[in-house]
Amino acid sequence: MNCDCIKRLEATVKDFHQPEVNAPIESVRCQNIMWTFGKGGGEHIGIPFRVKADAVGYRSAKGKEFSVKASYCPFCGVSTKQESGDE
Repeated sequence: MNCDCIKRLEATVKDFHQPEVNAPIESVRCQNIMWTFGKGGGEHIGIPFRVKADAVGYRSAKGKEFSVKASYCPFCGVSTKQESGDE
């Protein structure tokens, strides 16, 4: 990610929910974060999808889950494409 929206949002969620919790909140972590490797790799927001079909690996009650990497931050609109100094 080329922005710090996830870290800022996690901190905001922690501050918001702390008054409701009867103990110190140890951590808050966004659940739709995925790591990619290779060119353009890093931390990205993944949007989960489930596919159900009459095929091997897709027949379970929930189907098969996979994530699609967001091209832009949904919070600030900054491109998630990594800047490269090689070009």
